[in-house]
Amino acid sequence: DGPCLSRTFNAAAVGAGAGTFFAAVQLAWYPDPVVSATRFGKNPTKSDAKAIGRAVARPAFWMSSAAAAFAATECLAESVRETKDPFNAAIGGLAGGAVCGAISGRGGIMVSTALGMGLFMFLLDASGPDTVWDQESLKHKMFGVLPDTHVESKALGDLKDKYPKFKDI
Repeated sequence: DGPCLSRTFNAAAVGAGAGTFFAAVQLAWYPDPVVSATRFGKNPTKSDAKAIGRAVARPAFWMSSAAAAFAATECLAESVRETKDPFNAAIGGLAGGAVCGAISGRGGIMVSTALGMGLFMFLLDASGPDTVWDQESLKHKMFGVLPDTHVESKALGDLKDKYPKFKDI
């Protein structure tokens, strides 16, 4: 919650952080050096800073852009529709998914990614912050089924009388 500009900036910052983390993991995953294309035969066994910068900047930019598009569009939808419901998240998901799909440069991929992300964000927002829909039913299942004090059955009492050695178990 908060002003749209603040929400968009925060989303962009988190997206950039996630993209940087993703890039760091991706660079560490493959042991091969990251090198730029060269004309004069640089040593291809050592990574160069320019190539590493590009490998980190690309996912950071795209994730930041997608997060900012989602946050800005969701906030704009809330402002225009004057309501806060899962449809705003779906509209934001369409925008964020379109940005994610734009990486491929193909319209069909962009549309399908936008629709998928919009549907996913709608369902995520509609399900709410809890993993349990009915809290009262869960509370009853956890605490309301057993009696407050334990009552032993007649058969268990007879067994404890028959075997007094195990009476305190």
